Amino acid sequence: MKKRYGALALILPLSGQSLAIAGETYQYGDLEVTPFLHAGAASINVRGAQFGQGQPNTGATRLDWQEFFLKPGVNLGYQVNEDLRLLAGISATGAATRGDGDPAGFTRSGDQRVHLEESFVGAQVGDWRFTVGRQNYLVGSGFIVQDGRVDLGRDGAYWLAPRTAFDRAGVLGWGHDAWKAQGFTLGVADSFGGDYRLNGGNLDYDTGYGVLGALAFGVSANTRNAVPRDGMRVYNLRWLNATPAGLPDLALSGEYAWQRGSGNGLTYDANAWYAQAQYQFKDLPLQPQLTYRYAHFSGDPNPSDTRLSGWDPLTKGYTDWGTWLIGDVVGNYLLFNSNENVHSLHLKTRLNESWAVGALYHAFSLDQKNFQGRPVSDRRFADETTLYLEWTPTPSLYAAVAYNWVQAKQAAREVLGEDRISALETNITYKF
Repeated sequence: MKKRYGALALILPLSGQSLAIAGETYQYGDLEVTPFLHAGAASINVRGAQFGQGQPNTGATRLDWQEFFLKPGVNLGYQVNEDLRLLAGISATGAATRGDGDPAGFTRSGDQRVHLEESFVGAQVGDWRFTVGRQNYLVGSGFIVQDGRVDLGRDGAYWLAPRTAFDRAGVLGWGHDAWKAQGFTLGVADSFGGDYRLNGGNLDYDTGYGVLGALAFGVSANTRNAVPRDGMRVYNLRWLNATPAGLPDLALSGEYAWQRGSGNGLTYDANAWYAQAQYQFKDLPLQPQLTYRYAHFSGDPNPSDTRLSGWDPLTKGYTDWGTWLIGDVVGNYLLFNSNENVHSLHLKTRLNESWAVGALYHAFSLDQKNFQGRPVSDRRFADETTLYLEWTPTPSLYAAVAYNWVQAKQAAREVLGEDRISALETNITYKF
């Protein structure tokens, strides 16, 4: 669900750690003060919403809406002595939706809220770092752990989705040379499925030819939540940005994850994985970059039994076009990284220091022959194509315009409709 803001306002490393958003730093003796301000706006125009089925409750297929957010904050650091540094940070986010609202009806005109985002304190001692409170945290590419709040309902700004901090969180991190490790407890605010908590650990090792990682955590939740998660255990192995010897322009990435465990009479048995190859043609004009990825998220062949085999995307994030919001239309309003298999192609090139253009293509199929529990006769769901233009005149200012069109395939036609969906998206963000 995260869009442009999630990728641009956060510094996203490959190793899991707490994230700090920084502007210009002011020094007052041993005290460092880093104020920051982030702002963004977007205008989205959709035609043929939900393949002609239209927005829930209104049935509208032509939707035009706008989103806005403002996020001021400050990070503090105090050097007590050579070994000990104290840390603190606080920020708030105000966001709003105006107009028709999004095709899935997640936010409507008038939805708006000012909400505390980050509020943490901590300390760093040598190779160790501990923070407690509301804070950002990322593992790997955001495949499973990145987004601590689902921007729905009164939060407003579903498409921009400026809120990412985990609630009532604690992260103990250690890093030395090529090794990084964290233990964490992270509260997730999910107004749709119900709040829950992740408790576990993450380990990364930079081999020099890519980053190897392993993640394990348990999920605790109220058994009355709309989406059952209590008792789930999640495991993840990954190798990111591996560069084969003799091929410096090729980067390979892959992850495998599985969900097991039981709780409240239910058992969890789901899996997800992807394999990706990225190559930059440095000998060609403009040095275009081509990426291919195949991603699998298991589905549930029998949604009515007590064995849950549909992959739960949990706190997946957004780090780049198509990652891990797969398809600006399908990924935002129809499929959400569960019960789907996706072939993706992404071509991008920089025209100069300020301008970049790109194109994406996603071919979606259902893993199991049902859409949100409704049976279908065919797995092919949709094809989505995106063309986009990015403008970054300064490190603080980013703007983009994207045009998406989605063609329904047999599965979507059976449960939704046959209309072609088109979406024009324009957004701008500023940060200092």
